Amino acid sequence: MSGNRRALQIVLALLITIVAAALIVTCTTSSPKAHKSVVAKQPIAAPTATCAAIDPLPPAEPSRNVPTLAEAAQSAIDRRVKALAGELASMWTRNPEELVAVVDDAAKSDPRSPSVTLLLAIAHAETNGKILDVSEAGAVGLAQATPVAIRQEALDGKMFVTADYLTGSRAYIMKKPLGDADTIASMLLTKDDAKRRARAKRLLVSALELRREGVDELALLDRFASPHYAASIERADEHNLTRLRELKKLIAQRDKRALRRYRDNVRGEYRSLKQTQVVAWKRYQDDLIAARDRALEEHYGRSAAVVKKERPYEAGEYLASELDLRFSARQMAAFLVRHLERKSDEARLLADTDDDDRIEEMTAALYNGGSHNVKRMLAGLIASLPETQHYMRKVPQTRRRLDATIASR
Repeated sequence: MSGNRRALQIVLALLITIVAAALIVTCTTSSPKAHKSVVAKQPIAAPTATCAAIDPLPPAEPSRNVPTLAEAAQSAIDRRVKALAGELASMWTRNPEELVAVVDDAAKSDPRSPSVTLLLAIAHAETNGKILDVSEAGAVGLAQATPVAIRQEALDGKMFVTADYLTGSRAYIMKKPLGDADTIASMLLTKDDAKRRARAKRLLVSALELRREGVDELALLDRFASPHYAASIERADEHNLTRLRELKKLIAQRDKRALRRYRDNVRGEYRSLKQTQVVAWKRYQDDLIAARDRALEEHYGRSAAVVKKERPYEAGEYLASELDLRFSARQMAAFLVRHLERKSDEARLLADTDDDDRIEEMTAALYNGGSHNVKRMLAGLIASLPETQHYMRKVPQTRRRLDATIASR
């Protein structure tokens, strides 16, 4: 037993000697080459027993507690998403976190994208987050896109387009020149003097210039229509041109009785087309809603109302694959980015200014009212567009509110 203890003591002594030697070698500050040079010129100095003190490092933290750069960036994104979602929730927006996430993803994928807060302001104004809604104008989804707008952006996928939608869209566009003629004739019938007559002539010039505004967009629906559809649009366009030329002659003749007959006739035509539009689009809306709800109930085995409330984003992707791509929040967020870029470019031309606030207002107006309405309002052919004018104020206000939310976090 004593022999073993003696052997252990010898081993420990050897280990202490080795450690001490290693410390002496470590503490030297000269490189091997520099040390050799000094040895050649000077006598070897006795080694010192101590080395310079080294500042201690902070204690190591477990790596699982240190976020990577990607994790830190994702954390910042998550905070922004939650802040925006919280603000949208206070504005009675459905599923705000999912809405923010899908819009944010779409914005990041397009280098020309408008700000996320502007995109969200548009989405909020359109549906308040009810992404499976169908409007009376046949607009669907997060961005309330129409079949015409989808075709403008060349998105691929299924679309539910019926004869009723085509009929309503044709009536909606082709009635507008008749409405212009009614406006101009009615103004002169109210009071016919030199000032009014000069204004009527200016408005007629604008009406002729805007006569085909929106007509070319109807051609985007040809893939869903028979050859007779394009021919009917061409006939309606020729009729509208004839009517506006008749008005030009009547203004020059100053025959009030003839002008009144003319006004009553074009007003009747306008109202008939408007009625056709309303009835056809209402049937289309009802048919699409019925198809949507039927598809949801067959797939999920539950009432459509429950599915829309509890699983709208999942249900939207299913409906996009089976019925109409406009139900997909992901695809509609991408559409919103692209379509808003288009409207922003149009707004810069119409606004004729570098004022960003004015351009943003005009962008919102074009998104809501369409160029055929906004241009007529700017020309004076339409006295006001209450819904669009409210929209062009609401969207910038919401965008600023969301910007302030991010800045305060």
